[in-house]
Amino acid sequence: MRKKLFFSILLIFCFVCIFFTTGYTQGFGTVDEATAGNFFVVGARALGMGGAYTAVANDGSALVYNPAGLARNSRIEFSGTLTHQRINNHTDIGYGFNDGRPQNNTRFSSGNVVLPVPTYRGSLVLAFGVNRVKSFDKAMQFSSNDGVTTSRAIESQSGGLYLWSFGAGVDVSPNISVGGALNLWTGKESYSWYYIDSSSAHTNIIDDMIKDRYTGFNAKLGVRIQPNKYLVIGGTIDSPVTYTIKEDVTQTTNQEGNSWNSEYKISLPFSLGAGVALSFNNLILAGDINYTDWTQMEYKRFDYIADANRRIKDVYTDALRWHLGSEFLIPQISTTLRAGFYRDPLPYQSQWIIKNRNFFTTGVGFLIDQVMTLDIAWAHGSWETWDVDWNLAEKYTANQIYLSTAYRF
Repeated sequence: MRKKLFFSILLIFCFVCIFFTTGYTQGFGTVDEATAGNFFVVGARALGMGGAYTAVANDGSALVYNPAGLARNSRIEFSGTLTHQRINNHTDIGYGFNDGRPQNNTRFSSGNVVLPVPTYRGSLVLAFGVNRVKSFDKAMQFSSNDGVTTSRAIESQSGGLYLWSFGAGVDVSPNISVGGALNLWTGKESYSWYYIDSSSAHTNIIDDMIKDRYTGFNAKLGVRIQPNKYLVIGGTIDSPVTYTIKEDVTQTTNQEGNSWNSEYKISLPFSLGAGVALSFNNLILAGDINYTDWTQMEYKRFDYIADANRRIKDVYTDALRWHLGSEFLIPQISTTLRAGFYRDPLPYQSQWIIKNRNFFTTGVGFLIDQVMTLDIAWAHGSWETWDVDWNLAEKYTANQIYLSTAYRF
């Protein structure tokens, strides 16, 4: 009787793993769609200000934050950013937060070129670049022992999405600028799920490997309004993007392997953003909001489309991301000091969340010889989730270090 129960549970578990990995992305218990949320700040100056950059951006990263800000740049600019991220995971499956797994990644994050076009009146500025705007990095591990069976699971996920953009900003009046960018999304994701349970009689192992390649297109429109020398208001709209995802899957169960590849699509909804900045002599105070209704995501062209889209409605919700930031210039030493905070809500409904994603940020910037800038920023964030199906609590902490440089002439 015990053997029948054991193999029944194992069969159900295998079916669930296969269903989730071949249907709607990785995950266990939730529809863990990597392209939903997972905002990754672009540029060290923006990170130091808590990502509150919609009304502030006037450099190459305006392609991401607000293309209208490009119109305020009057010099040719080359810029780039290197990022380092460390994520720590701790899990509790009924024994306290006594297990977990770290993950470290150092990557090229962005490169942008800004080219002002000579005009008789106003401003016309072109820009193109590549920026890492979503992170798939994640690691998780848990183990349990009920006295009869010992179980252990390891989940690893890495990769992200890069935005290849061509955009322009133009002044339509002395105080109003508009801009737009055409975007090509590309990226890769590597996912692994390793599960082993053993007793005195049996040992069962499941080892899954998934590799995804993403491509998609969309556009971003922005406006920048400066009614007086103290106040700037910005607004953006991101059009929906439909990703084509090519997937390679390898599954091994008790040393019996199977592999296949497939292709499917997922459509993401509109995103709306707004920002405001106040300037007082050497001080800038800024705030941003961004709204996305993740329940409007839709999977297309794969076998489990009806169940996957139904699950989206059950698990996901809309999310309002918000940012606060400040920057203070010390002109005597050509140095700026920055601090900020932002909340990047997990896109899940409340029953899956114990604590939402919050990040505290700080940074410093240096002007070198009037033509070169060097910016350094650090962010610390944390969040906690609850997987109802597995009775599993996960606690995450993340530390990010950004190094950006720009040359203007």
